[in-house]
Amino acid sequence: MKNLFKILFVLTFALSANAQNIAFNSNELYPEGIAYSKKQDVYFVSSLHYGKIGKVTSKGVYTEFITDTALVSTIGIHANEKANLLYVCVSDPGVAVNTSATTQMKLAKLIAYDLTTGKRKFIADLGVLNPNGGNFANDVDFDLKGNCYVTNSASPIIYKISPKGVPSIFATSENWKKDGFNLNGIVVHPNGYLIVAQSNTGELYKVSIKNPKEIKKINSDLILGADGIFLNEKNELMVISNSTKQVFQLNSTNDFATVKVVKTAPTEMTFPTTGIVVNKKYYVLNAKLDEIFNPNATKTSNFLIQEIKF
Repeated sequence: MKNLFKILFVLTFALSANAQNIAFNSNELYPEGIAYSKKQDVYFVSSLHYGKIGKVTSKGVYTEFITDTALVSTIGIHANEKANLLYVCVSDPGVAVNTSATTQMKLAKLIAYDLTTGKRKFIADLGVLNPNGGNFANDVDFDLKGNCYVTNSASPIIYKISPKGVPSIFATSENWKKDGFNLNGIVVHPNGYLIVAQSNTGELYKVSIKNPKEIKKINSDLILGADGIFLNEKNELMVISNSTKQVFQLNSTNDFATVKVVKTAPTEMTFPTTGIVVNKKYYVLNAKLDEIFNPNATKTSNFLIQEIKF
């Protein structure tokens, strides 16, 4: 019996020491995107269900930050501390309290808010650039000049939005026209290109920023359900699979012409979506979006910002 207690103590201590997770609660929020402000030491999360933006402290205290009638479902978000802006992708997958036939899978916007006050700075309407196709603004990243790049998961498009909020179609490819959910996560690489993940095929692509017609498939193992992606401090690519509940760490020795999976780690809850690096630690949002897309599922209100350790 004494040995059993010792084993349980060691296991409990190991689990608590190995991860610094942030659990938080908000009524049926179903967050999809996550961002972090070092200046404020706070996390921002979006909401498929309510469209609002909230803040989460390191102790797991959730508070509302932005409510705006322009928001239906908020998806990917990114904080630009230099410009003091929070970029928010806005879409309508049909599960929001304000969903409608006129906006479902047609709405696609990028809205910029003041990172400190939450005041709206600009709205870039991306859907008007693709009036005859499906629209779902999914993820966003920005370059050093303040240009934003947004993926459209329902049409084969990457948008570019200027620092003043002027949108344009940046890149398109026939490879992004497959059935189902296409382009998803996006990251701006410091060497002058975008890396994008395609959920339905599990493929990764490089897109030159100087010449967006230069689109190259990255030689990689397929990661089906690829959702959010981000770079770590070692220039390795982290890919989150929402279907397999895993985070993949990918390494490249040839500027992302090819990549190799070097490590994987599981997530604790279902449907992980996006992730970030905070003080050299990796955090992934456990969003449980399978619940909100299943009309028969019991809806819950507890979510997790999970520290990933390989």
